[in-house]
Amino acid sequence: MTPHTETEARKRLTTNGSHICLQCNALLFGPDWSEEVNERRIRHVWSCEACGYKFETTVYYPSLE
Repeated sequence: MTPHTETEARKRLTTNGSHICLQCNALLFGPDWSEEVNERRIRHVWSCEACGYKFETTVYYPSLE
């Protein structure tokens, strides 16, 4: 059995690694703000306290049809 690295452990704590800074791999606890673009899409804006990097993510929900 091989040990897990710190990065692997962090990715298990998040959804698809999307709560990890893309620049420095610091753990991000929540977006700075979120907005509902439409009934199937939500945009999140993130900023890293460790390095100052800012980025956006978008969540797409499937149609109920």
